[in-house]
Amino acid sequence: MYKVIIQKNVRYPGHDWDTIIQSISLDGVKPFDLTEAEWEAIYSYVLKLANGDAEFFKRIAGPDCYFDLVCVSDDKEYGILFESEHYFVYRDFEDASLYQKPDSKYITSVGDFYGEPKDAYIDPQEKIYITIGCGIILYYLKEPFEDYMYDRNTSQWIETGREGDIEWCDKIEEVTDSYVLVSLEGEEKRKFDINTLEKIPM
Repeated sequence: MYKVIIQKNVRYPGHDWDTIIQSISLDGVKPFDLTEAEWEAIYSYVLKLANGDAEFFKRIAGPDCYFDLVCVSDDKEYGILFESEHYFVYRDFEDASLYQKPDSKYITSVGDFYGEPKDAYIDPQEKIYITIGCGIILYYLKEPFEDYMYDRNTSQWIETGREGDIEWCDKIEEVTDSYVLVSLEGEEKRKFDINTLEKIPM
C-alpha cells in the first residue's frame, strides 16, 4: 500500500489564512494526531489513495476543517527519508523528525540541517539513526528520547562536519559495524567511524 499525506486546513475566527497541520497515514492506518471524527470523514478517500486508485483529493470536508490528501508515490519527494520496522524519518524543510509506526506518532527531532537533510538510515536493530546533509548526525535510538538541538552536550547523539570545514553530504552509500560511507557533493566519497564519526582513510 501507498503512504498518504494528510493536510488538515483549519480557519480560526479573525484570521484570513488557514493553519495547516500535516499527518501521514501508513497502510491506511489512522494517524495518531487525528480525531475519530476527522478520520471517519476522510477514511474512504485515504483508502483509495493507499490502494493506488487515485493520486489526490482536495477540500474534503471535516469537522470545522477541510482536508487535502495526496498519494505518496515517491517517498523522498514527500520528505520520507527512511523507514524501518517500527520507525520512519520525515523531513520538514530543515528538520528531520522520528515517528513511530503504524500510527505516525511524533517521537522526537533527530536533526536540523542547513539546506535540508539529504538522506537517512536506521540500522536493522533500530539502535542508531544517521542523517546527512550539512554534515552528519548519528542519533542513538534509546529512551528517553531527546530533541536535537545545536551546541548541546549529550550522550543522545554525535555529529561532525557541521561547522567550519563543512562536509556537504548527498547520499549514504554503505553502513557497516565499523563505518558509514557517504557521497559528498560531486563524486567524492568519504568514510566515517561508526562510533566516533572521525574520518577514516579510503
